[in-house]
Amino acid sequence: MNPERDPRPKRSRDRITKELFRLLDHHPFSAITVKMLTEGAAVNRSTFYAHFTDKYDLMDKIVDDHMEKLTEAIRIQGMVSPDYPSVEKVSRYFERLFVHIEQNEHFYRTMFLQGPIKTFISRFLDTLKENYQRVFEAQPANEARVVDQDLLLNYVIGGQLGLLISWLRNNRPYSAAYMGDQLSRMIVFGTVESIGFPNRPQDFG
Repeated sequence: MNPERDPRPKRSRDRITKELFRLLDHHPFSAITVKMLTEGAAVNRSTFYAHFTDKYDLMDKIVDDHMEKLTEAIRIQGMVSPDYPSVEKVSRYFERLFVHIEQNEHFYRTMFLQGPIKTFISRFLDTLKENYQRVFEAQPANEARVVDQDLLLNYVIGGQLGLLISWLRNNRPYSAAYMGDQLSRMIVFGTVESIGFPNRPQDFG
């Protein structure tokens, strides 16, 4: 059999990955051993070490794979329009983010709510931030930008992280489409207007 077409290595990796997340439902990451993984996945230790250096390497590869999928799911396609973003357009973008989380719920629920590795949230935020940089790059620097760009990005993605974690912790009480719409309104209208304050009166000095 052609090694490149042999499905057995992938099946072994998939079983090991599945077993890791099954164990994480009951044990902290620090307590999980290679022996537990191989016994639960019904593979021998040599098979495990043929794919991974140790359990940390296993987790790193899983995170890398999911960050690639996240990047593909939320990638901003084509040229970014200089026009003022509509709620509908922004909503479609955020819906893709929530659909991706929904489709990979066990992974994100485990990583966000149980936190087997401390670096995951940083990786997740960096992935979002790199994607949003394209929006800023399309806008020429001008006096209309009233806050620091990097601080604004950190504020926006930090808020999204809090919303995602709350959504998962409460067992996804709203659909991905609804979450995308609500988040887009928060982004487009801003915090103050979203709360319900009337438009700021003009200062005629």
